[in-house]
Amino acid sequence: LAALKSAKEGEVIFIDGHSQIDCTDLVFTEKFQIKLPTGVTLASDRGLQGSEGAIIRSDNFATMPLIKAIGPNIRISGLRIIGPDPKPRLEHHRRSFNSQRGDRKAQDQYYYLLPNSRGISTDFGFLEVDNCELSGWSHAAIFLQDGRNNHIHHNYIHHNQRNGLGYGVCLGRGKIVSAFIEFNLFNFNRHSIAGTGAPGNSYEARNNVELGESLSHNFDMHGGG
Repeated sequence: LAALKSAKEGEVIFIDGHSQIDCTDLVFTEKFQIKLPTGVTLASDRGLQGSEGAIIRSDNFATMPLIKAIGPNIRISGLRIIGPDPKPRLEHHRRSFNSQRGDRKAQDQYYYLLPNSRGISTDFGFLEVDNCELSGWSHAAIFLQDGRNNHIHHNYIHHNQRNGLGYGVCLGRGKIVSAFIEFNLFNFNRHSIAGTGAPGNSYEARNNVELGESLSHNFDMHGGG
């Protein structure tokens, strides 16, 4: 955190591969977020000489998000970013969307009483996330609310699968949000990639591998509404 406060554009903050940083208590008490400034890289050594990379995690269901890019041209590389809820929560979904609970508004209100979590989030462009393992995020492992030309590549993204949500990479409702998504390994996501379908919302996906476990179709783009 001290390094983040003093980091300048173009600098790298490196976390030793043996480190395990548990942010759970801070998220509960302070709604804590790791905020990355413009042009800074946050990195560990996943894959180097057998290293699994440093772990940054939160076990708080209401982690929204754990890591926030607060400017453009940020890179997150070589880390394991682990969330609180890898389960599909099928029973919660059934209880929520039941006609006996009332109209759709009442159903939605009940559904969202169980808090959601996000791993990485940004409202800016040119975010690069590579060589990371991201899992356990009930809403999205990577949430691109806004910003163009984001690059998500060479990651292992899995067990982000809460029924009704559960995205590996999700594009939000920003004015122009776009992503290039390639060479990722996906499994156990409800949708590995999803977009809202709002005007200006687009992604290109190529050379990704799906291992085959999913609650729904793997790549999604909403439409209609």
